[in-house]
Amino acid sequence: MPQVYQTYVTQIENNLTGETRTLEMLEEFSPVAAEMSQIALEGLQSDMKKEKLNSQIQNTFGVNKRHANSVINFVTGELESAIECKKRHLDTLDTKIKSVKSEIERLNKRLKNHREYAQAVEKYNLAIKYPQKTKTGTLKKVPVLKKIPEFDNACPINGKPHGKTYLQLAKQQLHQKKRQLKMYLDRRAAFVLRGVKPKLGNLGTVTFVGSTNETSGNQICQLTPDVIPSLKIRVPYFLEATYGEYLTLPLYKINKQGYDNIVTAWALNNALTYVFSRNKKGKWVVAITCLVNFSITSNDRAFGCIGLDINPGAIGWCATNRHGNPIAWGKVNLDLHSCSTEQTEARLAGAITELTNRALATKKPIVIEKLDFSEKKRQGKRGRKYNRMLSGFAYAKFKELLKARCLKLGIKIIEVSPKYSSQIGVVKYMRRYGMGSDSAAGLVLARRGMNIYYERMPARYALQSSIQPEPRQHVFAHWQGFNKHYLEVGSRNAWFGTPTLTGSAGDGLANTGNLGLTKLRHKHESSSLHPSVKA
Repeated sequence: MPQVYQTYVTQIENNLTGETRTLEMLEEFSPVAAEMSQIALEGLQSDMKKEKLNSQIQNTFGVNKRHANSVINFVTGELESAIECKKRHLDTLDTKIKSVKSEIERLNKRLKNHREYAQAVEKYNLAIKYPQKTKTGTLKKVPVLKKIPEFDNACPINGKPHGKTYLQLAKQQLHQKKRQLKMYLDRRAAFVLRGVKPKLGNLGTVTFVGSTNETSGNQICQLTPDVIPSLKIRVPYFLEATYGEYLTLPLYKINKQGYDNIVTAWALNNALTYVFSRNKKGKWVVAITCLVNFSITSNDRAFGCIGLDINPGAIGWCATNRHGNPIAWGKVNLDLHSCSTEQTEARLAGAITELTNRALATKKPIVIEKLDFSEKKRQGKRGRKYNRMLSGFAYAKFKELLKARCLKLGIKIIEVSPKYSSQIGVVKYMRRYGMGSDSAAGLVLARRGMNIYYERMPARYALQSSIQPEPRQHVFAHWQGFNKHYLEVGSRNAWFGTPTLTGSAGDGLANTGNLGLTKLRHKHESSSLHPSVKA
């Protein structure tokens, strides 16, 4: 049974009976809590022991040990998070710097080769214009020009009337890369110089961090379940003369969706953390964080799986039966171009709701690809259009929302390797079942979720003798050898309507005269024959 920390936000009315006095106390305590957090941050960054830091906070601000521990634990978590974020940001900058340096090195090498070619051409022309004679009086032979140019002298035909040659464009590109490298180096130096600055909240934030060692999960702020639940808050020492030792805050607008989970965590004495703050409208709200147990109901692979192939423009899905054969498939359009963050989340949530409702109704787990675009986003090598596509491809956000939704509904998520899923879907299932390429890839993923990894290649591609994997080879070994010929086709549409190597019409390899594929076929045929047959 998975356990996940969940946060439920409850708005406080700010004007009802029993709330005014508690909110006045929070108003006076919030600036002191901000100063306590700052002192705790300075102490933790200077490697001060927590016991000594706790005593310093108690003596300086007049609070008890529980309040000081709560502040120290809160700042410790924020500091660790800030250090991790800084590390990730530095890794991203280092990867970009490495990528730009490699591009500068490549351009410098090409320009150097082109300069050597230009010098060789000049010597060749001089040798022809002013021929040299040997001692016997015969003309010296002009050496053959072996070097080749790196850039064409013509202007690229791209519709831009700049009139620059390929060589001039390469020099300009090198200059831009050097400027980009300097920008990244300056940004990295400034980021390192700035140090770690965690966000400790504003002056209107008060945090009470709980622990499993404390009564009811939190000794400072304790929940009292009732028809109208309430919070019993321990007043700091320096405010006891004004407000007393304890204050009670009724929660008239408790979050009904998470109240049962909060009460369960309270009954099990799990840690409960309360964060009081003001929202954009100036109203006080309390965020309650607890550890929630979720039960998984759609987790049996015996009923089949639903595979999702996630693309920038659409999500292809395919549901299988217990044998791994498709029984339903489709596509959910997902246009995220030029959308704001809120619009992107809303459209992703709508697509996820449609997919999870199907999984919940059929009791099937969902299979997704194990993808990570962080490295590709860091490099940014393949041009403006590709980078824009990667930036708008909110795969991490989709995965986050999908996991949260499936956790809430009790649907199991299985992550599998995406290797060659699109190629296998196009080659094997797209034409057979009349489905789209994204749904065909979803079928391959669903089968992998059922531990069906070995996919035989169709015999019509005349490579049947090569698909039997050799001993100790991976299940993707034959598809790896086939993939380079698949990529030579250039388009998925080129697979249909052209004859195959066996002469049959249908799914083809672009043309029957593909020399490289023919050689590969003869090589595998000869290697797969029995020694007596070869003789």
